[in-house]
Amino acid sequence: MLTKTLQTSSLPMANKVGYVSALLNTVGGVIYFVVILIAALTGKMTIPPGNDLQLFGGIITLIICPILVTMMAGLHAVTPVEKKVLSQASFGFTLLFAISVSINRFSQLGVVRQAAASGKIEGISWFLAYGDASIMLGLEYLGWAWFLGLAMLCAAPLFSSSRTRLNQWICRFMILYGILAIVSSVGFLLGSWLSLLGFAAWGLVLFLITGLLAVYFYSPRAGIMD
Repeated sequence: MLTKTLQTSSLPMANKVGYVSALLNTVGGVIYFVVILIAALTGKMTIPPGNDLQLFGGIITLIICPILVTMMAGLHAVTPVEKKVLSQASFGFTLLFAISVSINRFSQLGVVRQAAASGKIEGISWFLAYGDASIMLGLEYLGWAWFLGLAMLCAAPLFSSSRTRLNQWICRFMILYGILAIVSSVGFLLGSWLSLLGFAAWGLVLFLITGLLAVYFYSPRAGIMD
């Protein structure tokens, strides 16, 4: 992995940025998945998650958010001019995703954690990451489900006309993420079990997308979508 990273010196700047950010997102996603899997196998996975798991999730999410934005900026930069309206829309929705989710996680790690530690718990349930009638949980769904779902649906057509297997799989997984995420956001608004579908999107599908995008950016043909 280090060797490949060093070899990006021969790539254009947009490809380097896209490759490194996609790779970091994928590594972060794998780490998060492994931690959740270990917690589940050892019986430490609860609903809502324990404080340690929430702390870990908050930190890694705050790290992933700006890296996802950077990845989409790289994608926009390598997109052909005639398709840039779609990549720009995808980048914009990704920005909105990052803002929504970062507000939640930053508040959780700062104000909420400090208030709970000092015993100031009156009204705090509205701002807990997984509290009843939680405003912050709504922001989480707004980001991961609604905005990032729209971002993926806008980005998918960038790869739809390509005959390469890599681009075809990127397109398919982006569409899959978009469908699962949008349905999940509607399910959240309706108070339906459909909201749970989103966890498959941002818990697994997202990092399949970023892994494939890392390969795409590293490829000499990165930026060729037709």
